[in-house]
Amino acid sequence: MRLKDCVYVLTTVVIILIWYFSINWSKLQELAKQSYKVSDFVTDCENPGLFQSHFGCCPHKHCPVNHFPFHLHSGVADVVAAKICLNNTVIMGGIRSNAGQGLNIVVANGETGQVLRNKNFNLESKDPKELLAYLKTLKPGNIVLVASYIDPTPNLTDEIRDIFSALGSTMVKSLKPRDSWVFAGAYGIKRASPFEKLIQNDMKNNAYEDWPEMGEVIGCFPRISENE
Repeated sequence: MRLKDCVYVLTTVVIILIWYFSINWSKLQELAKQSYKVSDFVTDCENPGLFQSHFGCCPHKHCPVNHFPFHLHSGVADVVAAKICLNNTVIMGGIRSNAGQGLNIVVANGETGQVLRNKNFNLESKDPKELLAYLKTLKPGNIVLVASYIDPTPNLTDEIRDIFSALGSTMVKSLKPRDSWVFAGAYGIKRASPFEKLIQNDMKNNAYEDWPEMGEVIGCFPRISENE
């Protein structure tokens, strides 16, 4: 091939490339933005804390020694169920599909972080005595994680609210129909828990018409013993 022909072919290729990138430049920019966001998310999720991260739970938290990473979020309207994670592992909701309407509660050993039991309480269809009996089984040193879905208040008695208050809740007595509530406390801590969020149902400000936005708490729960 003569030099003139080579120059012609090379020029043609360059022109085609310039044309292609000029036409698709906005799409390439958007793709780059999406890749950046995804990489940020993966970096946060792969932060293992004390335990190996579970693919279904992203606590976004690196915890110091003698602390347990946890992640709570209430349900989203009546569409997405609540989720409770402890030690970077899904315990209720998410991939397990075991969270339901009302209150979802996980009880763990405060010294080892081992999950002792978990259960959903639909206070609209079940006797609140079942929840009351469940809470009365708590022992000193137990960590309690709570996440609401749809409506946590039907048949929520003053006695039940008092027990949650004793676990460190400062908001449970303000809980009203269709509020979003998440809480992490412990039996016998005798102080207010910093791990709590209440988003009240307000028709003027709700994120999802008849429901407020999702409540979420991510943190590191300190190791506790039965003697504390």
